[in-house]
Amino acid sequence: MVEAVERLCRELNAEFAPGEPLAARTSLGIGGEALFAARPASWDAAAALLDGLWAQDVPFKILGGGTNLLVEDGRLGFGVVHLRACGGAVRFVDDEAEVDADVPLPSLCSQAMRKGLAGLEGLAGIPGLVGGAVVMNAGAYGTEMSSLLTRVALIERGAGLKWHDASSLKFAYRKSGAASMGVVAGCQMRLRKDDPASIAARFEEFKARRLATQPWRLPSAGSVFKNPPGNAAGRILEELGFKGKKRGGAAFSDVHANFLVNLGGATFLDAWSLCEEAREAAARKGTVLEYEMEVWRRAY
Repeated sequence: MVEAVERLCRELNAEFAPGEPLAARTSLGIGGEALFAARPASWDAAAALLDGLWAQDVPFKILGGGTNLLVEDGRLGFGVVHLRACGGAVRFVDDEAEVDADVPLPSLCSQAMRKGLAGLEGLAGIPGLVGGAVVMNAGAYGTEMSSLLTRVALIERGAGLKWHDASSLKFAYRKSGAASMGVVAGCQMRLRKDDPASIAARFEEFKARRLATQPWRLPSAGSVFKNPPGNAAGRILEELGFKGKKRGGAAFSDVHANFLVNLGGATFLDAWSLCEEAREAAARKGTVLEYEMEVWRRAY
């Protein structure tokens, strides 16, 4: 199977690496060995590669920026398609932007600011790529991706790349139907014109708030749990005594209780057992906490 993937990558001039360690590919710094990593260099190559993998029923996952992700240790039993260098372009026309999925979200926010286009300021400090932000409907400070999107491009099994109205993706709080429909290749969004200096001032305001309330000196997976309706997961975890709580090399941050950090040498078991302990403690108090971060377990 891995040999067939290597041949396919060679035909498409895509990078191929067998036995890819994922710890170095995630912002948390935890993760085992994927069967392979395939890195297409264009969106046409990405579509052809995905078609080939689907046709051969090769087990794989899509890896973008590796943020908000916890990966199990050991041999994982699946490969990864790394969509991080397929184009990386943003095209502005008036107050609209067409964005490749591999554009870093902070870069998009900065480019929009320089163009005098507002709307993204609250998202500026969120790490990761635009594609992942679409899939999880990333949001902060009153702004969600879904409030800006007009269309989304998906690479679909057996259908290639197709554009969809954003309204058809069933966006909700920190989720969408994008992943079940295909692989995000890009999006279009409508922003609004404003004075660049005013936009920059709002950027700085949100940046200062993030620096004061979120850990940034340690490897982190970001928010572990979604906020329950009418409450904040961080507040719940702090009330339960999990702020700063450690297990092995993993901990809930002592800056923000809902941020999972790697203090050094953390294993998947350290992180997962700590998160599950917190989730079960909340459940005993009558609150259901749903994971916001994605968890990749070994495939057998």
